[in-house]
Amino acid sequence: MNDEQLLDADPYRPVAGRLDGAEQHLLEEIMSVPLVPSVPVRPLRRRLVGAVAAAAVVTGVIGASTLLPERSAPPPVTLPGTVPSAAPGISTGGAGAGHQLDLTYATSHPRLLIDEPGWKLQVIYGFAGGTGTADFHKGDRNVGMTWYQADSYQSYFADRLDVGRPRATRVAGVGAKVFTYSRDDFAVMLDPRDGTFVEIRVQGAGVSRSYLDELLERIRRVEPEEFLAALPPEVVTPGEATAEAEKALTGVPRPPGFDAGRLGLDGAYTPYQFQARVVKLTACGWAGEWVRADRAGDDMAAQTAIAALRGSRNWPILKEMDESKRGDWSRMLWRTIGEQNPDMPLDVQRVAGCNE
Repeated sequence: MNDEQLLDADPYRPVAGRLDGAEQHLLEEIMSVPLVPSVPVRPLRRRLVGAVAAAAVVTGVIGASTLLPERSAPPPVTLPGTVPSAAPGISTGGAGAGHQLDLTYATSHPRLLIDEPGWKLQVIYGFAGGTGTADFHKGDRNVGMTWYQADSYQSYFADRLDVGRPRATRVAGVGAKVFTYSRDDFAVMLDPRDGTFVEIRVQGAGVSRSYLDELLERIRRVEPEEFLAALPPEVVTPGEATAEAEKALTGVPRPPGFDAGRLGLDGAYTPYQFQARVVKLTACGWAGEWVRADRAGDDMAAQTAIAALRGSRNWPILKEMDESKRGDWSRMLWRTIGEQNPDMPLDVQRVAGCNE
């Protein structure tokens, strides 16, 4: 589905006009039950341990944050079939548990920051599992840092050789190769370290080879505490994910067995990316429930799943995402559930990448 098709979707047509009587009744029945408990709103602020060391990065790279005492943390995030959220020996309950959970994941993150005033972190997602992205902006310039698992380094390096012959440099104490896409567009591949490698893409007005060299000297690897301190307050980290998912799902029907505390939200996310992740898991849950019910011949459960998905036009989280104009996730899903296809949940699985 391309952008033009996505923009053609009308997200504001009433659901009732497109559901048959049985589906509408099921949807009303689903939505009449308060499935999501109320979660108190609380500010997202990071505990800054060692704030003096982090001050330059917080102020110069991402912007000053308000320092508040540590808050209580939600339960740990665990996905069935995977390892526990926290490493052995780290408590996931009691005061400070959320911060300890954040530290566990920050330890596995490359943790590179730009030690220069004016850079703002615009997007971050990933942070665990050896993959992720962080995008920094300063005026018309962009620095995108993407990290991958180390075992994919050779294939990426071979691909970049099509761009041209690289030149060697060092970034944050690690060997690196610079590939030139154009006079103001460069890719810098760092050698693998601790199971991952980072590719830094530097683009924009005024970006030259000399500017790139100066910028790379200002990129440094920081300790987990300093990295967490530098994150903007709106970024959702693993220790906050369960409570934030509960709030995001207010007014959204949940599939059978759905538990916000077990969604595997084990990364750091800027708000839109976090919402998209939560919506994907919810929609995929309903699509999966339809597949189960269809195979089992459970018509009532299958119709309930259909009604829930078609009712997504009224999910508050999708309306908020659509109004933010930061992406097309809402319209993509709305267009898919709007098609008169008896196997619509299979289309949801495909479009949402449920099997990825």
